[in-house]
Amino acid sequence: MDHVQDTPTPPGAEGLLRVARAAANLAVAAADHATDAVCHSRSGSTVRLEEAMHAAHAQALEAEKYAGWAAGWQAEGTGEYVLRRYATSAADAAVRAQAAAGVEMTAAALRSQLEQEPTAQEHAERESQRRREEAQQEAEERAATGLDADNRHQAWMNAYYAKSAVPELGWTAGHVRVLEAAATGRLYWRDKQARQATQHGQWEGGRKISGERARALYGARFLVDTRQADGTLVLTPSPMGQVALELARLHPEGLHATDQDAYQARYARAAKRHHRSDDKKAAARRLPPLDNIVLRLYRRPVTLAELELRAQRDAAEQWEDEGGYCPGVQTPRPAAEAVAEPTTITVRPSVPASPAASSGRELLRRLFAPRRAARPTRDPLRTVVRRPRRTLTPEERRTVQDVPLLNFQGALIMGLVDPVPNASPMSEAEGAWVREHAWAAHFSTVDSKYPWGFFRWAMCERGVCWNCLANRCDLCVHRQKGGPDVDDNCDWVYGSTGRVVARLILRADDAPCVWWCRCSCPKAGPEAERKRAPAAAPTPASDEAPPASPPRQRVAQHASQGALF
Repeated sequence: MDHVQDTPTPPGAEGLLRVARAAANLAVAAADHATDAVCHSRSGSTVRLEEAMHAAHAQALEAEKYAGWAAGWQAEGTGEYVLRRYATSAADAAVRAQAAAGVEMTAAALRSQLEQEPTAQEHAERESQRRREEAQQEAEERAATGLDADNRHQAWMNAYYAKSAVPELGWTAGHVRVLEAAATGRLYWRDKQARQATQHGQWEGGRKISGERARALYGARFLVDTRQADGTLVLTPSPMGQVALELARLHPEGLHATDQDAYQARYARAAKRHHRSDDKKAAARRLPPLDNIVLRLYRRPVTLAELELRAQRDAAEQWEDEGGYCPGVQTPRPAAEAVAEPTTITVRPSVPASPAASSGRELLRRLFAPRRAARPTRDPLRTVVRRPRRTLTPEERRTVQDVPLLNFQGALIMGLVDPVPNASPMSEAEGAWVREHAWAAHFSTVDSKYPWGFFRWAMCERGVCWNCLANRCDLCVHRQKGGPDVDDNCDWVYGSTGRVVARLILRADDAPCVWWCRCSCPKAGPEAERKRAPAAAPTPASDEAPPASPPRQRVAQHASQGALF
């Protein structure tokens, strides 16, 4: 096999450096040869030789430039393909320099070496080497940070957001300390003073916290309060406050040194030329909220340990929901398909399905089951539908009383003071997570103004009307109008911008989605006709409904309770 010529392999990084340097040397030699030709010329016209000399010198400078870039390639930290491009450009310049000088084209051999494609084995070896290097680098970064690549990128983005968001908050280190005390769950307000309790649940004594900063953070919705049975208000960070605290920890350089510096920064940001001086000062005393874009884009990085625990929990829940592995048992078909063609399916009786999975299947059956045959519908305006009435607890009464008067009146008119939720496969915690992370900002803004929310209630979930709450059952809205306001039995799916994108059918049994006042007073019949005349209705028990006192009386109640701010 001696007659077989070995095929030269493409050069690696060191070979590429040698090719670039050799190409530069050949180009310089060609330029020198052209210069010597002009100097030793004895003819009277040297225009052609001078043009060749200038062209060769230009190409020599080009080859030296790329050779110099190739020499500093490793310091730039770029890929090997960049070095190959530098070497190729240097070889091309050397070929053009030799062609201009009229010398032997020895640089073409360098160009042919670079044009050779690697074999499949060489390509596989290079790819394996690259993957090993990437895996080693990823392992080192995971050991150093405890995060995977996606969460490291999220942490880097959070730090980037913090550099722009923290200075705009106008905070000092004292505001961060107040939020850190609230994050412990032991910050409380009593007797116009904020304190951090020594133990959770013991709202007596403890370290004093700046009341002025606590008021400012509470007014900007960075803190929320929870009233205890003894009247103590426990302050905890809101979702926006938690994000702002994390950003402030990521970029402490954005905090101001003193309260005066923070005030001046807020004044310069909030002051407008057409505002009065008092308005400018009042705007500077208020803390601005966190930027909505930063609040939406911030995500807490999840560590590798948390990812492992989450994977184990999800695997266990999936195993329980699916009932484990049962060979030889058919998978149950959807409910709609089972209705069309009944089939006997053997199910493992010893491992029942979880309540969450059963409720999820029931919800899917109700949403996607085929419509039933048409049947005579009742007149919802003349048919009394009795639904249970909600009884508010003392804590819920205080929540209703703390709502601003305008929103309180709107909740009374729409029956949202004491709504009664229907059965749902989603828990309250899951619903709160959806409202916090999935809802658009305009939904949360309107929903937060009402004691129990606005968009989360259907027509049939509304409670008692405002006349019945005021003990004027003779003026019940449904008795006066002869029946309830009938909804169109549908709802709408909104996009992230608030526009309607689809129609959602909520009820598949042709039942009207209406609001019947949940008061026990008669809505129709001879007794209702007999009671239409104004009469003093009996006073309901104190635990049946929230008080519907007039505005002045509610203002007096707020003043007597000694509200926080």
